[in-house]
Amino acid sequence: MACVVRACAPRDLPDIMRLIKEIAGIYKVPLNELRTHVEELKEAGFGKHPQFECFVAEVPPQQKSKEGHTLIGYVLSVYTFSTWKGRNLYMDNLYVMPEYRGRRIGKKLVTTAIEAAWQRGCSQIRMHVSSEKPENIRFLERIGGEDLSVKDGWNLFRFREEQLRQMAAQSKF
Repeated sequence: MACVVRACAPRDLPDIMRLIKEIAGIYKVPLNELRTHVEELKEAGFGKHPQFECFVAEVPPQQKSKEGHTLIGYVLSVYTFSTWKGRNLYMDNLYVMPEYRGRRIGKKLVTTAIEAAWQRGCSQIRMHVSSEKPENIRFLERIGGEDLSVKDGWNLFRFREEQLRQMAAQSKF
């Protein structure tokens, strides 16, 4: 299958948003709970201070999806910093439309993100994966990823918007 992986451009953002909504459907997240929108993606990715890097997978028109889409996957990452390891890449989302899976497109997206991270001096890449998706865990392990929750006992924590609001209101800064 002919598939090109390239840097995301502002014109791709409506398709990225479409794919984000597909992911939300897979995880049964109501669309009204999504805060992200195309304009926010545009500002965060292509504004004065870009906050993420994104690569997209695109097929030629003759291989378009059943719905007529040619942009069929993406990987969205942010650069972070580890006090032990220095600069890192955090892959926030890796997604390939189900009808295109099993064709090495996901690996091509990950490899492109890894190449960019390596060129920018990163020492490691991190990503969280739902335990409800063992096929995703197996994919990452096949390409060399380590499950830190099993290996090192690391746990992922989140503070939701309401906790942020409450904590900020109590802050003495």
